[in-house]
Amino acid sequence: MDTNTKGISFKWISPFMKQCFVTAGVALNMLNHGTVISFPSALLPQLRETHFIEIDDSSTSWIVSIVGFGLMTGVIIIPFIIKRYGRQLINLTSAVLITLGWIIICLSKTTSTLIISRFIQGVANGFTAIIGPVLVGEYSSTKNRGAFLAVMSASLFVGVSLAHATGSFLSWQKSSLICSIISFLDIIIIIFSPESPIFLARKEKYAKCKKVFHWLKGNDEDEELIEILNSATTKHQHNDRIEYNTDCLNRIIKIARKCVSTLKRREFYKPIIIMLHLHAINLWCGATIYDALATDILHAIVGPNVNVSLIILCMDLLTLVTNVLSIFFIRKFKRKHVLIFSVSINIVSYLLIAGYSYLKTRRMLPFDCPIVGILLCNLHSASINAGCVSIPNIIAGEIFPFEYKGVGGMVCLLFFSVNLSITLNITPYLFTTIGLSGTYSVFALLVCYSLLISIIILPETKDRTLLEIENELRGKSIVRDNIELNVLVH
Repeated sequence: MDTNTKGISFKWISPFMKQCFVTAGVALNMLNHGTVISFPSALLPQLRETHFIEIDDSSTSWIVSIVGFGLMTGVIIIPFIIKRYGRQLINLTSAVLITLGWIIICLSKTTSTLIISRFIQGVANGFTAIIGPVLVGEYSSTKNRGAFLAVMSASLFVGVSLAHATGSFLSWQKSSLICSIISFLDIIIIIFSPESPIFLARKEKYAKCKKVFHWLKGNDEDEELIEILNSATTKHQHNDRIEYNTDCLNRIIKIARKCVSTLKRREFYKPIIIMLHLHAINLWCGATIYDALATDILHAIVGPNVNVSLIILCMDLLTLVTNVLSIFFIRKFKRKHVLIFSVSINIVSYLLIAGYSYLKTRRMLPFDCPIVGILLCNLHSASINAGCVSIPNIIAGEIFPFEYKGVGGMVCLLFFSVNLSITLNITPYLFTTIGLSGTYSVFALLVCYSLLISIIILPETKDRTLLEIENELRGKSIVRDNIELNVLVH
């Protein structure tokens, strides 16, 4: 909310610091996303050891997998509420649901309460997965947007690491209590954060939009404010004409025609095609495969007699470093350049590991040095976190036009979830049939295909306003000479 509405003025706080504050509300929600995903790694071993809650294979499976069902529920709900209730309220609801889930887990004495709490948190994760990039993209200035969106990926990793760390040294009840305190802090930050200026403009709250925009970004970016207001007023006039002309038509025909019309619009289908390929890079670059099959992969590449836990710890530290460096890269260089650089290294590392593994299994190497395999694995890990994961998350917060953020995000995340399930199911089978070398070669080809398509159709988004990106997708130019809007801004 605007601090001026409370009678408080913090003029000494820069717009950048205000953007850091509101972005923290989203980043902590993304951190909570990571803790929710990784919490079973701490919970289940302790339950098996202490028998505080009796679990069997069936309940274990449900405790782990129910978050996925909750996430899909949240993703499906988002398109129906994002344009009506706004971004800030949905982000707040997500934080409240996650906090509620942690409290229930902390007090749980049965598997059913654990499963219910995990489902609630899954729904919250579904909200965060779509609303997080959208809200950060609309809060931040064009020069800071990429870095702030990159923080989302880093926050997810920190959440995963936090769940692992607290679960290793504390009981699962204390671990969930710590997570609940973090999510409660997130609630406080979100309560004192404003609604998105773009959403306010689309709801015809122009004065409040102007006030929030200037609070977030100062008075030096009024050109973007004019674009936001101009786009919003144009959209309202168009919607009024549609309602007037179609009141007498059958409702079903109206909906069907609207759906067909939407599917034909390039600003609808082009961002979806872009994000489907970027999500494919995110999935096939190796991040999820390492998470699920790290031990088997490291034994195959490095050797059977190695300390896998130590190697994974070193790779986690490298992941943290490369996530931090990626924020700098994304702020300094164009999105497509970072994407091409990181994905190219990813493809090369895939092929190097495939070749090394092929020669190693056939005893064709003149040496057998584990350090070579370790270096190749770390190179692959660095490429994943340098841009393969962060760039898709950044583009997701920039590429969708206002009216399609909900449905576009839903379509892409549903595709990602289905693709993830298929990939995790067939990867062990591929390892068995064609080996690690063959599997990595297949993934290299898939990533290469996705990169080529992305290079061709992805517009450069760095240092451009969201309205400029939206209008390029529409094939239109922005009108900048609206006198009434200039009067409103000034």
